Amino acid sequence: MTKTAREPGDRIGAVARIALCLAIGCAGAGVFVGLSLPLPWFLGALTATMVAAIVDVPFAPPKRIGTLLRAILGVAIGGAFTPALLDRGAPIVISLLFLVPWLALIVGIGYVFFTRRAIYDPATAFFAAVPGGMSDMVLLADEMGANARAVTLIQLARNILVVFALPFYLQWHDGLAAGRQAFAASSHVADLTLGPALELLILGVAGVWVARRLGLAGAAIVGPMVLSGIVHALGLTTAKVPFEIMTPTQILLGIVLGAQFRGLTWLEFRTTVAAGLFFAVLLLVLTPLYAGLVARISGLSPMLTVMGFAPGGQAEINILAFALHLDVAFVALHHLTRLALVMIAAQLMTRFRL
Repeated sequence: MTKTAREPGDRIGAVARIALCLAIGCAGAGVFVGLSLPLPWFLGALTATMVAAIVDVPFAPPKRIGTLLRAILGVAIGGAFTPALLDRGAPIVISLLFLVPWLALIVGIGYVFFTRRAIYDPATAFFAAVPGGMSDMVLLADEMGANARAVTLIQLARNILVVFALPFYLQWHDGLAAGRQAFAASSHVADLTLGPALELLILGVAGVWVARRLGLAGAAIVGPMVLSGIVHALGLTTAKVPFEIMTPTQILLGIVLGAQFRGLTWLEFRTTVAAGLFFAVLLLVLTPLYAGLVARISGLSPMLTVMGFAPGGQAEINILAFALHLDVAFVALHHLTRLALVMIAAQLMTRFRL
């Protein structure tokens, strides 16, 4: 009876904590927009929520929203695939082939660094070094008996530093403005009729369902992305996710990512997170060099290859590609291929205890 009597108050408290979290994220986005900083909706929300999480503000991120956000992003990314992508088949294939040695280089350097300098066991070092697919890497790390908390913090540290650094680098190096104007060519809710809206909804729901049934890694984003990409590439639909949906999606993705730093201790920051940041800086130095080599050999834009080989999370890098109004299909194809290669390597590590 006592527990039942407290339930209404508990629910009100939970709603208040979620509301506070959303308010913090929106306020951060607003500040970044006001200061004209790169990728304001996503990075502003991420920054504010991350700081609030580290100083232990009593908020709670919205639960079970990650699947919805990634499904929306997956459908939106798929909408960038067109038959014209095939016209650049040879350069894209050359670029994709360079992903294999790139991953081998990243994982090799990371493995040595995390075993010798950060003093982690081989399993923890491997899963900490592998880029992207954070949730899947953490689950596999736990199954392998690795330090899942260390893997989580290292992956988070690298992902956040990469998504912060890339917009500033591209703005400085290539003169691109990752702001609100980049969405000028996007569709709007007012232009979306019932038919296209239903098509987008079906692509999202069906994509997640099929990917989960097949047991694919990152099903929430990969399924809708692949299904939407196929349908759009075949010209079966031209429906696009509206700007008014993509903007709150960016804010919520930033909130969800930033909130994962809840419970971070000073000891974890100066050891685990510091190791992750050092490794991320090293990768940020290597990425433009390697991507420049790929661009020279394939004839592609160095800016595109930097985005394609960026060692950040799939969802976050694709959001950045949207904000910069780049070739999202190219970027997404590279990160989807990287995810597949990463999962193959992780499965081999798990099965053979390499």
